Amino acid sequence: MAAKRKNDASVISLDTFGSAKNYWLCWVKSPMTHFSFANQAQRRLKRPFAYIGDISLDDVHPQLKFPMYYTCFNQDFDINLVILANRVTAPMDLSLDQQSPLLGGLLFEDDYYLFNNQGLMKIPFSYPQADFLLMLSADKEADMEDYIEMLPPLADNRILCQNTPQHIAQSQKKSRQVLDFLQYLYYESEAAIKNYRRQKLFQKLHQKMSVAEANYGKLKFPMENNRVITSSLLRREDF
Repeated sequence: MAAKRKNDASVISLDTFGSAKNYWLCWVKSPMTHFSFANQAQRRLKRPFAYIGDISLDDVHPQLKFPMYYTCFNQDFDINLVILANRVTAPMDLSLDQQSPLLGGLLFEDDYYLFNNQGLMKIPFSYPQADFLLMLSADKEADMEDYIEMLPPLADNRILCQNTPQHIAQSQKKSRQVLDFLQYLYYESEAAIKNYRRQKLFQKLHQKMSVAEANYGKLKFPMENNRVITSSLLRREDF
């Protein structure tokens, strides 16, 4: 019997990545903390940034969490920018696992990177010690050029590399691993954005997204118990 092929689903998934949306990203260096960097981006773009959660690496360590912030440039074309921390302080027990017992204890805290070329890292990457990823996404119908031009000023021109995920991955030795992880980051950030928007809408409606039938008088036809509110006016930025 022929050997069973592995990771067929992953092959299909990678082949279709980017077919429904456009993606662009860059790696930048900055001495700022993630909160300060997001605050600076908010001032320069004159748009609100919101904390939307973390990218967790539970397979490495349960305390490894990389914060994400986002802003929406255009909801109609789903044009979003996500700031993702590429570096966090490694938990002490994870650092100790990497130390030689002959060298004694740790003098300094270690950093853990999503992408880096040395030290503690998730994905081997040829551009060293980036602090943040700026991840831009948009529907296929949208023109991203104007938004791509906004990225360099956010990083004070300390951009290490920038391009589409596919082009970035092709420049790396382990291109498949890089592209697979970039796909994961985009999909996780998109899910976090949807969850944030939903929670924000819930708050506007006092945690109610439906209207019971009892509130409708003289109904000509019967209707379901809960009628979900879908009006686009609820998602207006000035509401």
